[in-house]
Amino acid sequence: MRKLILAIIFLGSFVIAGSAQEFQIACTNGYTNNNTFCCGYTKANQANVGVIKFPNFVPPSNVGIVYTWYASHPDGPKNWDTPVSARRVPLPWSGEYQVFVMIHFVDKVTLRRVTSYRSNTITVKALACEESKEGTPH
Repeated sequence: MRKLILAIIFLGSFVIAGSAQEFQIACTNGYTNNNTFCCGYTKANQANVGVIKFPNFVPPSNVGIVYTWYASHPDGPKNWDTPVSARRVPLPWSGEYQVFVMIHFVDKVTLRRVTSYRSNTITVKALACEESKEGTPH
């Protein structure tokens, strides 16, 4: 009996770990080098991050989708709720930003969550550098 319980727990951990990889995001700026940008306050100093692999969950027609984007930096965190699968992440400070998104499937009538998924975390680097036209480091 003990072996059966351990086998179920072991198999369950693989199922959970496998489903976490079903939802992935990536930096979608075509001109960046390894997700590295110049920091600043212009449109060129933003990372375009989007969903590249969606969870295997087909919501019924009465369920809406809310994306909660998170960007963490040592100088402060930031989060946004959006109805779309992509987001511009501003990079005002130099350093590394950890970016991920939570997707929530919400019942449109009761406004309760049906299910939620968390994406992978990507690292976006912002350097204190002179601006080029594209906002990429020289």
